[in-house]
Amino acid sequence: MMKVTIKDIADACDVSKATVSRFINGSGYVSKDVADRLAGKIEELNYVPSATARSLSTKKSNVIGVIIPEVSNPFFAEIFKGISEIADKHDLNIFYCDTDNDGKKELKALNMLRSHEICGIILTPATGGLIDHEYNSDFVNAVKSLNVPVVLLDRDIEYVDWDGVFIDNFKGAYDSTQLLIKNGHKDIAIITGNRDLLIGQERFKGYMTAMYESDLTLHQEFIIEGDFTTETAYTKTINLLKLDKRPTAIFTSNNLTTLGVLKAFTEQGIRIPEDIAIVGFDDIAVLQLLNICLTVVHRDTVDMGRKAMELLIDNMKDSNMNKQRSGKKIIIEPEIIIRGSERLIKE
Repeated sequence: MMKVTIKDIADACDVSKATVSRFINGSGYVSKDVADRLAGKIEELNYVPSATARSLSTKKSNVIGVIIPEVSNPFFAEIFKGISEIADKHDLNIFYCDTDNDGKKELKALNMLRSHEICGIILTPATGGLIDHEYNSDFVNAVKSLNVPVVLLDRDIEYVDWDGVFIDNFKGAYDSTQLLIKNGHKDIAIITGNRDLLIGQERFKGYMTAMYESDLTLHQEFIIEGDFTTETAYTKTINLLKLDKRPTAIFTSNNLTTLGVLKAFTEQGIRIPEDIAIVGFDDIAVLQLLNICLTVVHRDTVDMGRKAMELLIDNMKDSNMNKQRSGKKIIIEPEIIIRGSERLIKE
């Protein structure tokens, strides 16, 4: 038998989930008519309130905040699926914010959440993860002012001890570059991410370490400064293809960067891997539907969302029991999925 949730009760009575929550928790006004309907439906459906949700916050809130930097990025859409899956099981509602990787929007979102009685927050910093102590301090203070448990997702921050779920970015980039080297490539380009972000630094270091350990020449023109966006990757790839000596392979630092590179390759008639090999960080499901088989650094993004939500729930329980906890970091090992785009075809 399927577990009955607050959403089921709300749908059956044609009211909002917030109204059902107020009725169950006695945390706000509900009219007598609505209360009678809710009581009857709860008894009819044999609804059992989640002990977790009811005990998570002294404010009697069952709302969590989720702040991500790119709603248009499929990576975060998949993560949100995992967060929602676990939140629904615990009858938790989600207040969702998109910062568009903008620091001002990020601070505005944090300040806005302060006015809502959230019981916890999951966030992927837009610029709070920058290697910039002055801004980092503003960001950290804004998060701390919420006075709720915090879980970081994907992007870590220096000098804080918050829980978080992350990928081993260094290993993902290192293993990708080593794979290209083992396939005979020597002239390997990289389009980096934003190297002011820790994840950008870590992926760049993974590439550099693999190149150094193999005693390969680092051509400065093959080290291309990107920013994790499709537009920048496209422009920089067009310029790369104009060089007299092209690389035989390229490592792309995230899924949006890969899309920009592929757009440039398509326009210029570049074949993969016959003309240039490629390995990208993060899978792009739609490419397989188009029969474009790329070797990638894979991580289960839906499961990352699940783990972040589960970690936040544990954090909130401990917070209510006044336990002291140190930051728990869940580091996910990347997996290289080989599909053939890493091969060296021509010398």
